[in-house]
Amino acid sequence: MKKKLSAAQKVSLILCATLFFLLFFGPILKRGAIIPILLLGLSGKVIVGKKVKRYFAHFLLCLLLPVGTTLIAYLIGLLNSSDRSTLISIVIHTAIVGFLVVYAVDSVSELMRSHQTSIAEVVGALNTYIIVGLIYGEIYALAAHFQPGSFSIGEAIWQQTAQHQPMHNSWPYIYFSFIAQTSLGFGDITPVSHLTQVLVISQGIFGQFYIAIVLAYLLHNYITNSEKNEGHTFLK
Repeated sequence: MKKKLSAAQKVSLILCATLFFLLFFGPILKRGAIIPILLLGLSGKVIVGKKVKRYFAHFLLCLLLPVGTTLIAYLIGLLNSSDRSTLISIVIHTAIVGFLVVYAVDSVSELMRSHQTSIAEVVGALNTYIIVGLIYGEIYALAAHFQPGSFSIGEAIWQQTAQHQPMHNSWPYIYFSFIAQTSLGFGDITPVSHLTQVLVISQGIFGQFYIAIVLAYLLHNYITNSEKNEGHTFLK
């Protein structure tokens, strides 16, 4: 008789489905719809893990810090954009990046504390990998905004981009992020500035290191548990 999925396994699968949905349909969704969908996908694990207060505090902190920083930068003249929507997008981008970093670090810590290899751990590791790709994509968009010309974007991709401003359409940079993280290197988007080149190097190192370490850790747990409990399956 098949065992029912636990609450942790269910929320991991829901988050995974949410992330892939955003990757597939993100380019055609409005920015205002993407963020609520992402937060809803993340909320399941937060609620099941009984970390609502903690993550709510992190979210407020990640929101208040960029609001204050952007306001100060605007008042002293570092940001002279008259487009309020751009300033709002900068705040949202920065807040989301900060929140996702906290979430990713917490997920990795939780995975390293686990001594099992079930659906929750496997899908959780995949979710963290995707979230890191999103983090770097948003960082690249911020870099492209504050340092125009930091990326060389192919004509075909540029023409298909309805909104060329990074703060209003970060999809090309998210696409590039996953190309860099998986070391595919198509060359249709390339980093030009020193800052973006360093970021790409760090992401490439993370992508290879993460896969090697996580796979080794999950396999070690699986072998150890199999030796202790004969007949224990890989996926509960």
